[in-house]
Amino acid sequence: MEFSISLYGDFENPTVEIPGRREKASKLYLEAPLYAFLISIPHCIAEAFESIAKKEGIKIKDCKVRAVYEIDEKQFMLGYPVIKKIKVFIYNSGCSSEELEEMIRKVKKECPIYLSFSEKIEILPGN
Repeated sequence: MEFSISLYGDFENPTVEIPGRREKASKLYLEAPLYAFLISIPHCIAEAFESIAKKEGIKIKDCKVRAVYEIDEKQFMLGYPVIKKIKVFIYNSGCSSEELEEMIRKVKKECPIYLSFSEKIEILPGN
């Protein structure tokens, strides 16, 4: 079972798309603890990506971060939303594929969420 979240726009308070809804992150953070947790992972990665791009002088254009959560279906049916794996895709038309790959390597070294849960999170360039 999969659940997908997309973030785009200003990464201080990005627009968040979840199935059936589009809201600002600040609103969803206050709405439910599970939303806050699920949004915080791609949000932290997006903030790290943006910070690294600024330091490197790389232009960010049309940047979007999409997180796909692989949920343990058996546990979910019992009422426990157990995450098995998270794939985070970064899309950015402002840099080359080589620059994007290099920035992803740097995010993996600097993002506290990734460093804490690297066995469950995979960060990939979006296509």
